[in-house]
Amino acid sequence: MKYFTYDLIAAANDWIEQTEQARLTAEQRFLNTVKDYRRSLFEVKPRISTTAWEFFDSGNGPSGLHDGRLASLSIGDGLDYQPDGTAAFRINHQRTVARIVFLSHEQDVIYTFELQGVNSMRTDLVRSEAPNWCLGDLFTYEIIAIDAHLLQLGFLFATGS
Repeated sequence: MKYFTYDLIAAANDWIEQTEQARLTAEQRFLNTVKDYRRSLFEVKPRISTTAWEFFDSGNGPSGLHDGRLASLSIGDGLDYQPDGTAAFRINHQRTVARIVFLSHEQDVIYTFELQGVNSMRTDLVRSEAPNWCLGDLFTYEIIAIDAHLLQLGFLFATGS
């Protein structure tokens, strides 16, 4: 996450021990970060679908994923390949695809992110304090342009994952 780091979110939401002045400073940093991120979104607008743009531009509240849950994460060279004999799996000719599926907090919408031409993936799994191991609620997400060819999609869970 470039903009919405766990340290920033934790301080702005008073999840950590800090002075009142530190919390107020973190809240202001958070508000400034939101403005910077919204400006950066215009760099990715021509490179993503209209639906994706609308989601990242205004997908909050009931139409967002805050407090949603990760349903599945798949990555590979043949996510949709069916070994039914109708088509060969062309080894070394497939492009890596990642598919990330979330369930909204209200449990009434499934969001699917399909990423084409994936060139790297990084995950940091942090155990929640809940009785059962889980990633916990999705706190926020961002999409940014890395360069003229690459986009980066990030998700931050309340556990820090």
